[in-house]
Amino acid sequence: MRYSEKLCRLGLATRGFAFGRRVAVVSVLGVCFLASRLSAQVNIERPDQRTAQCATGSCHPGIVGDKVVHRPVLERSCMECHKYVDAATHVFTLTTPKEQLCQTCHELDLDQHVHTPVVEADCMGCHDPHGSDHPMILTGDPGGGLCMNCHADDYSHNEFVHGPVAAGACIVCHTAHSSSFAGLLRGRPDSLCLQCHTEMEVPNDPTIHQHRPFTEGCVTCHDPHASDSRYQLHTGAPELCFECHGGIGELINESIIAHGPAVAEGGCSDCHNPHFSRQPKLQRDPQPELCLDCHDEVIETADGRQIRDIALVLAEHENHHGPIRQGECTVCHQPHASDHFRLLQQDYPQAFYAEFEMEQYRLCFSCHQADLVKERSAQGLTGFRDGDVNLHWLHVNQEKGRTCRACHEVHASSQPFHIRDSVPFGESGWELKINFEQTETGGSCSPGCHKAKTYDRKKRRSAFEEE
Repeated sequence: MRYSEKLCRLGLATRGFAFGRRVAVVSVLGVCFLASRLSAQVNIERPDQRTAQCATGSCHPGIVGDKVVHRPVLERSCMECHKYVDAATHVFTLTTPKEQLCQTCHELDLDQHVHTPVVEADCMGCHDPHGSDHPMILTGDPGGGLCMNCHADDYSHNEFVHGPVAAGACIVCHTAHSSSFAGLLRGRPDSLCLQCHTEMEVPNDPTIHQHRPFTEGCVTCHDPHASDSRYQLHTGAPELCFECHGGIGELINESIIAHGPAVAEGGCSDCHNPHFSRQPKLQRDPQPELCLDCHDEVIETADGRQIRDIALVLAEHENHHGPIRQGECTVCHQPHASDHFRLLQQDYPQAFYAEFEMEQYRLCFSCHQADLVKERSAQGLTGFRDGDVNLHWLHVNQEKGRTCRACHEVHASSQPFHIRDSVPFGESGWELKINFEQTETGGSCSPGCHKAKTYDRKKRRSAFEEE
């Protein structure tokens, strides 16, 4: 770095340090021509008397050679800003103190929040007083790193950097002088982001559900400059989500089984739109379509068991369980975590046989009447009866009571009443056929667990005898 340039950067107040034939001309106020301006003329003899023209072929020719030139320079009106201190030694000072000079021509209508260089009247921290290759005679590219001269953190140590920051284009979001908004932002944070991220514009629809942080401003979840998390989130999901949804985090930590997306990195947004949605709970799609985005293939659980391809089950069987028809998978399944197998909301017997305890059937009887298994007489209670004998009661209330899954499919069936075609029996996986046939007043079945039996609602058949 040239010595003259060092002096200028340090702002030393001196009249002239001579070394050899080179003279660094510095005003008594510490303002000088930029050293880069003088580099081509350091061996030129300085005038020893007043001159009317500074930018000539022999003196300061480079001053007027920039792409963007300050008006006084363009008009060769150097004396609007400079005045002689001593013509014989060719020393100048400013016509007005440095902190007031620019304001003699440039009046800024300042807002509530003001940039520090403006407060300190350090206009030349950003603007060249003579000329520049950049708009507004800036000393550097406003879209390519000028601000980093003071704001040294370029966020290169972060994994994810906001596009304007990576390009050094701070002026995309910030004003240079003052603003009505903190951080010298060009507008309200939420509306400012939408100028680029137009896909986040909320449709004018009263049925739209909006995420509360989204209405409060994008920076609630996103860092506007850089982050080590995808999408410049302050921290990764689901941890970020748990900062507000602490109850979900506790449920996941305290439950035996957690839903895969609820604990996967970024998994919350697999099911929920983090900004807005037409679906309740900000779901991305209605149920069961949302659930079938993943459950359209056989899934192996951590303990080695398999979850069926539910999409295939629903496609191949036309009689869907009521919650599925109504688009409410979460009536039976907890979407985040549960202490019950298959993430069920409440108890449901896993086995084919189970001694009857009402507590085991809490899930089913959150919708169905409990009297279906508690009352012996079924008149007016169910169509599954032989005369007035409640056949649900008969099947359940035995030493080896049959559970709901012994006869009914929980998702979909090709039979009425969600009767199964077959049911897996035992560890061997043998498919026990039920062979149910419906009649006008009853039906029959001939499964492997007993001989063929028929029931009739109008007249009790002797085949059903209480044991």
